[in-house]
Amino acid sequence: MSKQNIVTFIDHIGRTIIGEQHADSDKNKLVVKNPAIIHVQPTQQGQLNVQTIPLFFREFVSEKTRADGTVWSFRRDNIVEGLQVDNEPRLIEQYNKLFTGVVAGAPGVAPTAEKVVKLFDE
Repeated sequence: MSKQNIVTFIDHIGRTIIGEQHADSDKNKLVVKNPAIIHVQPTQQGQLNVQTIPLFFREFVSEKTRADGTVWSFRRDNIVEGLQVDNEPRLIEQYNKLFTGVVAGAPGVAPTAEKVVKLFDE
C-alpha cells in the first residue's frame, strides 16, 4: 500500500473507526477510504482481543469498487476525531491486511488450501 494518511475517529453511535483519509475531506466532512471498525473484546484470560472489521464488506460491491476500495463521507459535526493519535504499528498492519489480504509466501504465513466462500450464488 502507498503512503497512507490514517485517521482514527469515533462515529455518532460510538464505534471506533480507522481508515485512510481521502483527499476530498474538508472542514465539514471527513472522507475515508476503506473504513474499518476497531472491535475490542475481553477474553476469558482477562486480555483484550482486538479485531478490525470492515464498515462495509467488499463482497457486497462490484469488482471494480472492490479493487479501488470504498469511500465514505462522515459529517464532522457527528464524529469525534482523534487529533493526535499515533496508532500502534501492529494495528495499522492488521488494518492493511484487512484490505490488501495476506501476500502468498509472506514470512510467518503458512499457505492455505481453504475454499473461498462466496456470499452469493453465481
